[in-house]
Amino acid sequence: MIYYIESLKGESWWGGAVAHGTEMPIRTGGAAYELNGTINRTDNQYNGLFVSSCGRYIYVEGGCILNFDGNSLTISEAKGLVEMEEGHGTLKGAYRAAAEKHLYTGKRAVPEEMVLSPQYSTWVEMLRDVDAEKVASYARSIVAAGMPAGVLILDDGWMRAYGDWRFDEKKFPDPKGTIKKLHQLGFKVVIWVCPFVNETVPDFGTLAESGALVRDRAGKVAKRRWWNGESAVLDMSSSAARAYLRGQLDALLKTGADGFKFDAGDPCYYDSDDRTSGKVTPNGQSELWAQFASEYEYSELRACVGMGGYPIVQRLADKNSCWEGKKGLLSLIPNMLQAGLAGYPYCCPDMVGGGQEADFGEGKVHDGELMARACECAALMPMIQFSYAVWNKNDKSVSEIVKSCVALRNRYREYLRSLLEECVSARDPLMRHMEYEFPGQGMELIGDQFMLGEKLLVAPVLYKGMREREVRLPSGCRWRYVPTGEVYEGGATVCVAAPLEVLPFFERM
Repeated sequence: MIYYIESLKGESWWGGAVAHGTEMPIRTGGAAYELNGTINRTDNQYNGLFVSSCGRYIYVEGGCILNFDGNSLTISEAKGLVEMEEGHGTLKGAYRAAAEKHLYTGKRAVPEEMVLSPQYSTWVEMLRDVDAEKVASYARSIVAAGMPAGVLILDDGWMRAYGDWRFDEKKFPDPKGTIKKLHQLGFKVVIWVCPFVNETVPDFGTLAESGALVRDRAGKVAKRRWWNGESAVLDMSSSAARAYLRGQLDALLKTGADGFKFDAGDPCYYDSDDRTSGKVTPNGQSELWAQFASEYEYSELRACVGMGGYPIVQRLADKNSCWEGKKGLLSLIPNMLQAGLAGYPYCCPDMVGGGQEADFGEGKVHDGELMARACECAALMPMIQFSYAVWNKNDKSVSEIVKSCVALRNRYREYLRSLLEECVSARDPLMRHMEYEFPGQGMELIGDQFMLGEKLLVAPVLYKGMREREVRLPSGCRWRYVPTGEVYEGGATVCVAAPLEVLPFFERM
């Protein structure tokens, strides 16, 4: 069945694929747009929720193809329920109405440590060459620099093999002792895992015989190429697969780990004609991976289908260490806003300065100005995650900027806590589009500033060499420019000073 929705005059839409945030909004009279969500082939989250500045929403269960020709939306190949509602007045009204019916309805947010404290990943500092001493040294460097302890993510490379989720004894001879030391320094410990299984894993044969692994159309255990080789992949519709993974992860919890970074799970690693226990689609496998992750209090996902509103940290895909482009600094705000409007309120803007493997490692030189501005950009987002130890590098001025950003975030600790509580009750995203809070003021196309809750207007500097920033101030209230204390009347575009050490932001008065 094909559904046609005529776009209203001046109407703008957001939603669907988080990675398409840089293309949002699609709007009446604007550019054509196509999204194939039948198999989510983006490297980030997808949810079939689309919300409009005119108070309408569309919800499509299980994936679809959405086409927009500048005047109307066409939905085809829907895999489940298709619902369109109108009459909710504004973007906020549409989102809240959709959230009430189609997002998670429980009374739990993500653990507040994931929001109130910084997250630190071992990834770009060590890549896969990680061991107990390097991790301990990394943690000590954070505390020694005066940075607060937070959530420490032990990333790829700690384990014996993909699918054998036991510590590599050569790298971690005393896992319990290592985690205990990290706890004593004040860190929660989250461990990286994925659904891939190498043939070298001792239990590979048993997993294959029990139906725990995806099989291809010919009935053979499927081998799938991913970013670090070729492996079999768990069939998350299989009770045997879930029991195996749960047993391994629960054993890690007994070593003291607090939770897990559930990487991969992308629909692109499954085929439509795979033989699986539950006869599920590629999108279905991704959703089952997320459902499994939701069983653990401390959980992070980078790829997800459905699961809107669930108390799981949803991280943006690895960004390049660069200014512009779809994976540069300039993409962070649009994609974070898109995440919220697609139904993922608990989103993390990837690692400060980027997380792409090719941009880091021995011999790589990094732009200190980019690192400073990237840190400022994330400082008042729902979460901030570090990996590159910029607090411990040669550029002392940038190190001080990073520390000041963390201190600034700590000043709003109670405000962030209140937003978490608000998200559970009202389901509003923590980070909001200007149109969300100020409808009818022509804010639809503003994608380089945002609201944190209804109180803080944040306008990071996103271009190299820029030392001032134009900011659109909504009408109906006055705004205090926090770096200087100067007060401005709303309803105007103002230009404020933004030297390298300054994050431009305002408090609503």
